[in-house]
Amino acid sequence: MARLTTRFIRNSRDLVEHFDSLAPGDFDAHGPAERLLAYRLGIIRRFLATARMGTLLEIGCGTAIHLFALAERFGQAHGVDVSPEMVRVARRHVETSPWRARISVRVDAAEELATVEDGSVDVVLCVGALEHMLDKPRAVRQVHRVLRVGGVFICLTPNGGYCWYRHLAPRLGLDTRHLSTDRFLSAREVETLIGGAELVLQRLEHWRFIPQGDLPVGWGYVLRALDWVGAHLRVGYLRGGIAFSAIRTD
Repeated sequence: MARLTTRFIRNSRDLVEHFDSLAPGDFDAHGPAERLLAYRLGIIRRFLATARMGTLLEIGCGTAIHLFALAERFGQAHGVDVSPEMVRVARRHVETSPWRARISVRVDAAEELATVEDGSVDVVLCVGALEHMLDKPRAVRQVHRVLRVGGVFICLTPNGGYCWYRHLAPRLGLDTRHLSTDRFLSAREVETLIGGAELVLQRLEHWRFIPQGDLPVGWGYVLRALDWVGAHLRVGYLRGGIAFSAIRTD
């Protein structure tokens, strides 16, 4: 496996170019794509249990695989991404969906959401994208703006407090970020981010995210064992992902 080397990002144009280059590859670098997708969807559906199923918006949707899987549950399902190539691939996939009449995908930055009206969305979803956003506080303030009162923000992101990111990789001298602007948030930082956007945190838990595609040989087995311990003892330090939901109350 090639060693992960962090790519230096100077500005938003560099960020767009990076994700444009990834768009043709529809795969999961960290394991079997279908199994990992099903696992993430299981978490999302649990978080959706009490949400209104009117309009769904996925920010940083990429090729929109989560959006397509959830569209049947919503009256409308919209996806936005900063990468035109990601949106192009997603639109091609829309044509094969039985729910294509209720799905739309377009270019729009999460920090702007210029194509989304105030108070028009019941659920905002973000999976594996928050860590890449250049201005996270601004993006979450936009989430607050577009949510209806009682609307829910659901996010799955890497855990900045994870043992691999905080201690193991640094001691081994290994990069953990694909992009120089990537930032993984700890549980405490998530709470601060959500509060700063005047959303109310409903739920926060850790989930199994093991960056298998970024690891030296053998470390995947170690991190899977640590994740098993973390899951059973509820130790977030041993788990690679954070999942949370927050609600707009005003």
